[in-house]
Amino acid sequence: MPGGNLKPAILKPMPQGLSLSNFRAVLFDVDGTLVDSAEMFVRGLGDTYEKYADIRPAREQILALMGVPLSKQLELFQERKPTSEKLEEMIAYAIERYAVYEEHESHFEAAIETLRMCHGQGLRTALVTSKNATELEGFLKRFTGKDFVDTTVCASDVHHPKPAPDSALLACQRLGVQPAEAVFIGDSIYDMRCARSAGTASVAVAYGAAHKDTLQAEQPDLLLETPEELLDWARSAFLEKTCRERGS
Repeated sequence: MPGGNLKPAILKPMPQGLSLSNFRAVLFDVDGTLVDSAEMFVRGLGDTYEKYADIRPAREQILALMGVPLSKQLELFQERKPTSEKLEEMIAYAIERYAVYEEHESHFEAAIETLRMCHGQGLRTALVTSKNATELEGFLKRFTGKDFVDTTVCASDVHHPKPAPDSALLACQRLGVQPAEAVFIGDSIYDMRCARSAGTASVAVAYGAAHKDTLQAEQPDLLLETPEELLDWARSAFLEKTCRERGS
């Protein structure tokens, strides 16, 4: 069970104004939210730029692109926009390079435990990612939390991926909920803008690629700084719900 080795947390006071118990669905971003894929991302995308653009951008430049669909990432640093055939070749190469560096990907166990807990408490759950279908398929084969996911939405599923609202709206549709009944948890400005445009609540997590101040500027409904804070927030909400039900 994901998170099985986690030590019992000391519950902190729940942030005022936003409780998981008020929602029917939770949408989770993937990279930087549930898994730490930064090193895999930097190395794989760096190799791809080096091969096709004869440049290896600085680590910070590459990290700033997390949350952008791969097809859009690969149009950058080019003298001219690649043809569709060339872009497909570049995408395939980038995915190959990511596979080479898979060992550098790790799970945020407390975040995955949050996913498991939400699913176990009857909330509908979705992964909403900027990965394309091929990337997502490969990821799900190694993702320890896949059994707690009701549906997925990737960049290939919509005409306009994050930060447009389409991905979150499609996730809500597939889960059978209204946007106002869902909360989107993510680590990038693209997640926050997608949530805001779609009409879901937003929780920013500042342990991924984006800096806390950058995320705060997007005015999320809640900002949490560690996976453990995310888990504490979930536990507090469900404990409050249990106490309320027992008292009724």
